[in-house]
Amino acid sequence: MTTPEPNVPDNLIELDLSAFSKEDVEKIKALGEKQRLLYRWFRHERTTQPGLDQFFIYSGARGRTPYSAYRVERHMDARYAIFSQRSGEMIAEGRTLDSVLDHLPDDFFYSI
Repeated sequence: MTTPEPNVPDNLIELDLSAFSKEDVEKIKALGEKQRLLYRWFRHERTTQPGLDQFFIYSGARGRTPYSAYRVERHMDARYAIFSQRSGEMIAEGRTLDSVLDHLPDDFFYSI
């Protein structure tokens, strides 16, 4: 926790913009529908904690190929980031969910 500045009143609370909006949730569901149209399975899980909201998204073919797993985060300051679940590296960061989902690698949509 940060220490308050001397000029700031102590009755102010920090604005937490980390929750995904209804439109964001609909975009994740639409991504799943797109995956179904590509004959791939899709699953998502949502976890929420103070200052951070996360979607874990999984996609794969119905064969023996490995599935792909990514984590989409929304932070307290309303910025989005997408990470690879396998390596933990950040793929993209942006101010909108669409700008981050545009950076999903091809292995999410197709079996490589």
